Amino acid sequence: MTDSPDALESEILHLYQEPGIGASYHNTYGEVNIQALVDKYRSLPPEGMERMLEMVIGFSTSPDLSSSFVSVGVLHALGRIREVDMAYRWAENREDGQRITSHFDIGVSIAKHFSGPA
Repeated sequence: MTDSPDALESEILHLYQEPGIGASYHNTYGEVNIQALVDKYRSLPPEGMERMLEMVIGFSTSPDLSSSFVSVGVLHALGRIREVDMAYRWAENREDGQRITSHFDIGVSIAKHFSGPA
């Protein structure tokens, strides 16, 4: 159980990092990270959800490719399409935008896989 905002932040950061993306067949593209973050979000009380959402939105425009594409996957899984679109717009304005958006596509695809057919 998370007792403080600092503990929540630490736990969320841990879910982004462990297991390492590509470290195993089961987490080749961050599948485990995305699912764990979505599950964590859904387990939180409203104030925790709000804090976590702020973090995930912030990470969606991070220059760290792993953090940003995992975040886009989480946001998509949570139905936060506006924030997903904002991340794509941010990426398109970057020098390496095509590479970033192709990774975002992976995160969205993983999120769709978890949520099943539309």
